Amino acid sequence: LLCITVFCIAFTACAQTKKTGVTAQGSKAKKVNDNVVLLQATKQKTLPGRPEMEPTTDYRFVIVWKSAEEPQGVFWRSADGGWQVCNIYKVTKYTPFNEERPGMELNYESVDVEGRVNANDTLELYPITGGKHPMPEQIARDARNTIFYKTQNSDWKARKVEKITEKPDIVMP
Repeated sequence: LLCITVFCIAFTACAQTKKTGVTAQGSKAKKVNDNVVLLQATKQKTLPGRPEMEPTTDYRFVIVWKSAEEPQGVFWRSADGGWQVCNIYKVTKYTPFNEERPGMELNYESVDVEGRVNANDTLELYPITGGKHPMPEQIARDARNTIFYKTQNSDWKARKVEKITEKPDIVMP
């Protein structure tokens, strides 16, 4: 009996669960394999030096792209409902940062994708403001703090961002 108990505990401890996400339509949709592994999410506010200008907030996400297919579109939907297309860069020299004291500087270098994204590439997603990118009808209108992405052969998929580390504000002169 003791051997069986030890075996069951060891087997349970070694078992791995498959990561899943949800499709972009939210709770009605079936679960799908997660092609995005989030390594870090940061936001940083820039306070302009001129009183007539509004502060801006930049988000940056470092992910590992797991799909064999390249991303055809990546968007960020922030807590306030903003819909932003993401520029995609390859990440080199990534080292995890101390979340208690993230500092001003980036903890990685980013370079141009140069036309190809492969499975297991580490990428930076950098949402940009402006542009006229309509939100696809398949996206749930109430989704917030979520990265949306698709490949040529997939529907829109969603990766909820649970935690975003705030970096110190940039104060312009």
